[in-house]
Amino acid sequence: MTFDRAPEYEVWPRERALAPYEAAVRAARETAGVLRRFDPHVVVGDILTVAGGLAAQIDERPWATLVPHVLPTGEPGFPPYSVGARLPRSGLGAAAWELMRPLLVQGEQQGRRELNGARERVGLPPLEYAHGGISRELALVATFPQLEYPRRERHPSVHVTGPLLWEQPFRDVELPPGDEPLVLVAPSTSQDPEHRMLRAALAGLAREPVRVIGTINNREPASPLEVPGNARVVDWLSYARVAALRGGDLPRRSRHGRASAG
Repeated sequence: MTFDRAPEYEVWPRERALAPYEAAVRAARETAGVLRRFDPHVVVGDILTVAGGLAAQIDERPWATLVPHVLPTGEPGFPPYSVGARLPRSGLGAAAWELMRPLLVQGEQQGRRELNGARERVGLPPLEYAHGGISRELALVATFPQLEYPRRERHPSVHVTGPLLWEQPFRDVELPPGDEPLVLVAPSTSQDPEHRMLRAALAGLAREPVRVIGTINNREPASPLEVPGNARVVDWLSYARVAALRGGDLPRRSRHGRASAG
């Protein structure tokens, strides 16, 4: 495996930085040069990095998009993408979500116009559909199939592959002693900087007949955590390893790896 430096531009604060699609245009042009030197058979780009897909199309190479979450395209009656709501179970629920559809479509069309403006600047034809940053050749949706809404129609290029699982080797951590059920508190790596979820879990489970193992995800709390006697808090741990432990199989120590939590 070889690497090349990806172009990076400051897009915030806006007073002295490039607008997002201005940065994408410059990055696409530079990345197209990297592709010509590297000469790949196919380009796989993350959904958030539109420059990779643009560069592949500039150089007329096959390209695929990796979507590391649920597919962001909606359908009539669907809740808005990313709100976490379950699919409506009645026509009334679908009709309620459908009231928001014009606002969602307006945002999608704005995104299509902005992307088409970037495409024009790099010599590519405009697209007639929204979500043009997702390849119509191949889109790999790397999430649990159970999290995907059942869709009436799915473009034949879309394939739900299952989640991305990766853990960097990490030192062993010691579980709380005892034989009581083990509760794993797994906060996000991108939200809750004050560790409110972890603090609430430690306080709420302090007098319960359970053991608690929690992690701060290598983010030091601004104020000390109150850790009860039935709990232990570590910098990081392997969610896959700890969650797989059951009943009498629980060891006092377990092998852990750094988890790529969302």
